[in-house]
Amino acid sequence: MTNTQFWEAVFYWGYGTSFEAFWIATQWQGHRRVLGAGVYLIPVLRLVRRGVCERRVEALLTALENNGVPVDERPDKELLVDRWHRIAAGRCVAVLVPVVPWSILAVSFELMGAPNTFPSLWMNAVVAGCTVLTLALVVADGRAAAVSDAAGAATVEAIRFLETLLIPARHRTNQSALDEHGRTFGRLIQALRAQARHETYRMSPVARERVRLVTERLIATLVDSDHRYLFGEGADRDTAARELSRLASNALSRSCRPRAQLDGLLFVDPRLLENAPEAGPAATVAESLKNRVLTVAGGLATAVSLFAGAVLFSDSVASGLMAFAGLASLALVYPPLREVLPWARDSVLGGPSANGEPDAAGPPLPPAPPSSTTCPDCAARSAAATAGSRPAG
Repeated sequence: MTNTQFWEAVFYWGYGTSFEAFWIATQWQGHRRVLGAGVYLIPVLRLVRRGVCERRVEALLTALENNGVPVDERPDKELLVDRWHRIAAGRCVAVLVPVVPWSILAVSFELMGAPNTFPSLWMNAVVAGCTVLTLALVVADGRAAAVSDAAGAATVEAIRFLETLLIPARHRTNQSALDEHGRTFGRLIQALRAQARHETYRMSPVARERVRLVTERLIATLVDSDHRYLFGEGADRDTAARELSRLASNALSRSCRPRAQLDGLLFVDPRLLENAPEAGPAATVAESLKNRVLTVAGGLATAVSLFAGAVLFSDSVASGLMAFAGLASLALVYPPLREVLPWARDSVLGGPSANGEPDAAGPPLPPAPPSSTTCPDCAARSAAATAGSRPAG
């Protein structure tokens, strides 16, 4: 493969990757990236490892029953299997899709053996850069899915935590049991807060604040029960494990419902929080640094893709629209630019206030009625003067 062929392969790879980055960024910003929403329509994917998923769900439900969790607080088997398997199938396809163009580039690179090719050091650098960008897109796509379907992410984390708590033999890693418990518990807490934050992004501030407070009370209850489970012995430890299982199972039973049936904003039965401790002032729902960095990267990727499309279609009407959309994408991650966008919009579209002049004055206001404190003689003289006056001209 010659230098020209190599750079052509890189160009086509970058061209397809830019559209993929634009798609991921737009799905992220619009909260529309749901794993398994489209690929699960393929009949073959509905059967891949579904039996394994069903057996794990049956074992989990049996463990919840043995631990004393009531039937009405356990998730439905069919709903949980379908929800979990959709997410697993969609995640597998999402990981494989960006790898295909990178694999083509890697195979093309391996086939280069002619002496007139580009220096191998630069070729390695280019392929390494493409690999890093591909992995970054996979991570960004996973983050977009977690933002768009926060309830699905909470479902997966609740399953992992309950399996770690009730079926410890299933998660055999190099870490200790305490490390594994702490890791899964921390991810469950993060998923619950993300669910409260992202599932209510279209709601009013009052509704968002109420959901946040209920979620923080749930988290405070979970943390209190987890402390009693870790530091307790005997019956106290069993009681704390039962409370943890009941709370996590109740949250799981609500989050595993199909997205079309998620019509409520509360992710746990309020009756379970009657004796819940109040959340401390340090409990906040602020976005983490990693998520803020990924959000900025997603906005920049959208803007770059739109600007590239504007340059590509420079001779069409869509060029200006794509350029303005790119500016809007930058405004999402750069707040000072938001002040300039209304002025730019008025300058491009025109309007009565585009030249900066104030609107025309309205009709004159009627004269104010006489004050109730005016004396009777002054009021009579004023009425007589008004009656005897002539209009000007």
